[in-house]
Amino acid sequence: MRRMQSVRSHTISAQDRPAFAPLASVAVAVCLLTTFFTTGCARPGNDMSNESSTIEDLATRNVLADPVAESQLRGQKVYKHYCAICHGDEGQGDGFNSTNLAVPPRNFSTPQFWQKVTDENLLLVVSKGGPAVGKSVLMPAWGRTLSDRQLHDVVAFLHTLAARAEPKDDDHGTSRSH
Repeated sequence: MRRMQSVRSHTISAQDRPAFAPLASVAVAVCLLTTFFTTGCARPGNDMSNESSTIEDLATRNVLADPVAESQLRGQKVYKHYCAICHGDEGQGDGFNSTNLAVPPRNFSTPQFWQKVTDENLLLVVSKGGPAVGKSVLMPAWGRTLSDRQLHDVVAFLHTLAARAEPKDDDHGTSRSH
C-alpha cells in the first residue's frame, strides 16, 4: 500500500497504525484521571495539598505526629480565612470588620470566656450560627461551608488563642491553659 507524504505531514492509513495505539490512549486517559482525582477533587476552600505535604514531611523525618497540633494548624488556616475578619488575628474581637457590627464579635482570649464555654457549644455556634445558641444573628452559620473536620479544627485552634493572651491587670496574673 502506498502512503502519501509531504514535507509538513505524514498520513498513515488505518491498516498501517500500530496495534498499541488504543492502549496508549487508554493509558493517557488513566493518567489524566488519576491526576484529577488526586489533586483536583478537594472541595473549594480546602487546601489539601499543604496538608498532605505536611504529613509527608513528618513521615520522612521520622517525627511522631501530634494530632492536636496538626488539628490546630489546620484550624488556624480556616480561622484566618473565615473568622479573623471579625474576631481578629489573635481572637480578641478586633478584626477589620468588627467596627461595622452592632454587636461586637466574641473575644476568645479571655480566661472568663474559657471558664464558661464548652467545645460542644463552640461547635454549635460555628456550625449553626449565633442564633442557634441565643447569640447575635450577625454570627453566620458555617456548617454548610466547612466540613466536620474543619469545624473541629477551628475549635482546636481557638484554644491556642487563649494560651497566647497576655494576662491583663484585671486578671491579677492568673490564667488558665487549655
